[in-house]
Amino acid sequence: MEGEMGTGARIAIALIVLGVLISVVFTILGFTRNTTNQGITTVQNSLESMQLAVYDDYDQQMLSGTQVLSALKLFEGQPNGLVVKTKALMENGANVGYNYGALFDGVTESGNYKLSGLDKNDGESWYVKNLDTGNSGTMTYNMNYLKAKKSGTDAFIRPTAKFLAEIIKDTTGTIVGICFTQQ
Repeated sequence: MEGEMGTGARIAIALIVLGVLISVVFTILGFTRNTTNQGITTVQNSLESMQLAVYDDYDQQMLSGTQVLSALKLFEGQPNGLVVKTKALMENGANVGYNYGALFDGVTESGNYKLSGLDKNDGESWYVKNLDTGNSGTMTYNMNYLKAKKSGTDAFIRPTAKFLAEIIKDTTGTIVGICFTQQ
């Protein structure tokens, strides 16, 4: 009888120890999961901050024409629209600029990629314009920068000219591009 009680007690102790070990493992896994989730959130926030930091170089900054041409190449193929307003172009029509990269609403190839009606809301330092996603939901792009480098055209970006860079946001407040206005 004593041998049976000893065996039963050993089994009971083993089950209790096993239960405690399982509880400890689940507690550690839960703690690890929470820590991992916090780490992932921190990394995501850091990445978003780094992505937005790219725009800091262009927000309310004076740039040379060479820097504007470099920006056209830097943002090439990304979902960002770039608008360049040269003095020659603005003489032909107020508030008009060439749209490079992702196209904004109302800009077409047949319209020579010219964007008009780029406006700021009162008291804001950025423009508001939505990117064109078309009926299919995909963006279209203008990657032809040849006019920007061709002297004698109203799209020519003179390397020594000064441009004021300003952010363009869509109606949701997301940064979608940059406008360069020759001074």
